[in-house]
Amino acid sequence: MKKIVVILTALVLFIFVSCGEEEPDSDAGELPDWDYSNVVTDDDNGGGRPDTGADTSADSGSDSGSDTGDTADSGSSDVVVTPDEEPVVPTEECGNEKVDYNERCDTSAPMACSDLHTMMSGLAYCNENCTAYNLSGCSKSIWGVVNIGFRTNFIMDDAKIGDPSYFAKGSVGYAAFNGLYGDTKTYFPGEVPSVSYASTTNYTGSLGGQKRQLTIKQYPLQNGVQGYPRHELEFAPGTFKVGGDYSINAVSLFDMVDNLLKLVRYRLIDKQNGVECIMGIGYSGRVNIKKVYPENEQLYEGGSIEVVANDVDFYHPYEIPGYNDEDNPQEVPAEVLKYPVCTK
Repeated sequence: MKKIVVILTALVLFIFVSCGEEEPDSDAGELPDWDYSNVVTDDDNGGGRPDTGADTSADSGSDSGSDTGDTADSGSSDVVVTPDEEPVVPTEECGNEKVDYNERCDTSAPMACSDLHTMMSGLAYCNENCTAYNLSGCSKSIWGVVNIGFRTNFIMDDAKIGDPSYFAKGSVGYAAFNGLYGDTKTYFPGEVPSVSYASTTNYTGSLGGQKRQLTIKQYPLQNGVQGYPRHELEFAPGTFKVGGDYSINAVSLFDMVDNLLKLVRYRLIDKQNGVECIMGIGYSGRVNIKKVYPENEQLYEGGSIEVVANDVDFYHPYEIPGYNDEDNPQEVPAEVLKYPVCTK
C-alpha cells in the first residue's frame, strides 16, 4: 500500500512541476524590432499582419501621447522640424565620389540631363552639398518632368510624423525628386534644403475594406517648416515586391480588390492664398521598386524601401493630354486630384 502511495505522490509532483515550467518562446528573437502598434488586424477588417503582441514602445520614438491621431494621408498637414533637428548631410562623406545614405549624388563630373529624364537636354551638376542635382543647365520638351531616386531605412507611421524625434528616424536630407515644370522653366528643389520620407497609413475603399498604403513625400525646409512646392508619390494600396513596376496614371482609380494594376500617382503641390492646391499631376512613366523589406507584405512602420524613376511626365491638371478631347475626355477624378487645382 505504501508503495502505491509513494508512486502516486511522485506522479502528482511530476505533473505539477511540468505544468509550472514556462515554455520557451520560439518566436522571440524573430520579431522585427519596429513598432506594431498601428497594425491593422483581421479583426479590424484589414486583412493585414496579425497582432504579434510585441512591445510597441521599443521603437516608436515617442509614446502614444505624441501621436497626431491623423490616420488619413497627411499630405495637407504641416510637419514642423525645428532648425536644430533638421536632417544634416555628413560633410565628411560628401566629396568621396560615393553616394552615401543621406546623399542624392556625389561627383564633380557633369551628367547629361537626358540621363535624369529622357525629355531633358543639357548638362546637370551635383550640388556642392550632395543633396540634389542642379538642373539650371537643363531644358525640357514637355510641360513637366521629374526623376525620382529615394531610399529609406525606416518607413514612418503617418499618424506620428508630427513628432520631431520620431520624424528624424526616417527622414532623409536629400532631394528624392528632381525636375523641371511650367510654361517657363521652373526647376526644383533649388538650393534650399529638402527633406524626403516615406509614410504608411490605412486606405479605406468604397466598400469599407482597408489595406495599407505607402506615400513618398518631399518638401523644402523654410525656417524649419514645410515649404512648397511639395511632391507626393502615392502607391496603390497593397503589397510590394522587388522588381515591381508601377505605372503613373492621372485618371484611373485604385483597385481595392488587389493592386495588380500597379498604379502610382505623382502630385506637385503648391500653396496659393494660404490653401494647398495641386499644380501638377503625373501622366506617364514608371516607378520601379529596387529594394523593399519586408517583401510582398503590406508595409507597416519600420520597413525599408528604395524606388527609382527616370521618365515621369506631368501636366497641369487642366492640360493633361486629351483633357479637352470631345471624343475621349480625360478628366481627372476628384479622388486622384485630392486637392483643389492651382491657378497656373
